[in-house]
Amino acid sequence: MVFKMRAKGIPLLAAAAAAMLMQTAAQAGPVGDGKGFYLSANLGSAKGKSKVYDGKSDPSFGFSAGYQFSPNLSAELFARSLNFDFMVGFLDPKGFVYPEDHVGAALRLSAPLSESVQLYGRLGVGRTTMKATLVNMRHDSVSETSLGAGLGYDFNPSWGLQLEYNRFLKNDINVLSLGLQFRF
Repeated sequence: MVFKMRAKGIPLLAAAAAAMLMQTAAQAGPVGDGKGFYLSANLGSAKGKSKVYDGKSDPSFGFSAGYQFSPNLSAELFARSLNFDFMVGFLDPKGFVYPEDHVGAALRLSAPLSESVQLYGRLGVGRTTMKATLVNMRHDSVSETSLGAGLGYDFNPSWGLQLEYNRFLKNDINVLSLGLQFRF
C-alpha cells in the first residue's frame, strides 16, 4: 500500500520539480539583446508525393540547436523524421525507396511583428536518408534543399512557441509542425 502511494506520487513530484526548474530558467532568461543559443523540439505532419505517403500524411518530429546572432538572424542544425510507417512496402513485391529522415543546417531570417510575435523564413540544406523496402535494394541518402516559413510567439525571453511550414524540395515533402523553443 505504501509503495503504491509512493509510486503514484513520483510523477507528481517530477512534474512539480520540472515546473520549478522551468520557472527558474524563465526568470533567469537572456538579457534581451536577441543573441544566444537555443534548442527547439516540434511535432507535426509530413506529406509528400512519394509512394510511401499514398495521399495521407505521417507524423513527423524534429529537433534543432542554433545560435541567434541578432533578433533577425540565426543559424541552426536540425534533424527531422519524415516517416513513421514501420510496414512500408511490406506487401509490395517490386519494392521502392522512400525518404525516412533529414539532417541539415539552416539560416533563419526573422521580422518582428510585435514585441512577442515574429514572422520568419528559413533556407536549409542537408541529407535525406532514403530507405529501401526490400533487403536486396540499396539504402541511400541524397542532398536536399529545404525552404520554410513560420510564426513565432514568445511567452517570455526564454520560451517561445512556433508554428512552422517546411518544404523539402528534391523529395517534394511538406511538413507542418508546432514546437517549443528554449533560449539560453
